[in-house]
Amino acid sequence: MSISWCLAPLLATAAVLLSQPDDAKLRAELRAKDEVLLNAVHRGDQMTWAAVTTEDFLYIEDGQVLTRKLFLEQLKEDGYTPLIIRTFEVQRIGTTAMVLHLDDVPTRPLRDRRNSHLLFSETWQLTGRVWKLRRVDITRLRVDPPAITLSREQLDDITGTYRASGETCTIRREDNRILVYRTGQPTQEWKAESRDLFFAPADARSRKIFWRSQDGRVTGFADRDESSEVDWERQLTPGATIAPER
Repeated sequence: MSISWCLAPLLATAAVLLSQPDDAKLRAELRAKDEVLLNAVHRGDQMTWAAVTTEDFLYIEDGQVLTRKLFLEQLKEDGYTPLIIRTFEVQRIGTTAMVLHLDDVPTRPLRDRRNSHLLFSETWQLTGRVWKLRRVDITRLRVDPPAITLSREQLDDITGTYRASGETCTIRREDNRILVYRTGQPTQEWKAESRDLFFAPADARSRKIFWRSQDGRVTGFADRDESSEVDWERQLTPGATIAPER
């Protein structure tokens, strides 16, 4: 999934809301402050964060909201390499500056994060003659996992008709592609992450997890995202006697 595609709606919305042109001097100043803060996070440097944030500062990440006091208390040195700022945009409205910056996450021990990115949306407030950070909201950008190539025989294992709550979907193989058809919805292509684990490109939040019977035949799949799961049961062809087992 293209990162520029992910950011397009966010940046477009920001462009409508933000009225003043980008200030190169202000951009350089706030970027320097952000780089200091990104380093301070991994050093557990509470004093630096306290000096650069307002009293009503809020830190928001993955739905969790921390006040300034709670955020400072949880800062601990972790030894990690700081995030790398990739893009940095600033728009000023009077004494408020809105910042969007996209950061790369360096490779961490035991985890391959070469394709991991965070989007920071920040509100800076001019207090006297000093810019202070009032709010930061962090979004982790989801990207497609690496796809693997399965044989046609392996792809044929999952083809067929499935039903869930009165709805039907049909999975077909066309050459080396898996295409999924549902009434009233556009055709969707799935790619394999492993033999029994599939995903739809540009929808990295969900996975399709196939089940097999004891003799290895596919009996259904779970369509699972971060907050819900729908179980689809494979419809038997005439004369088939597969007992679903999970």
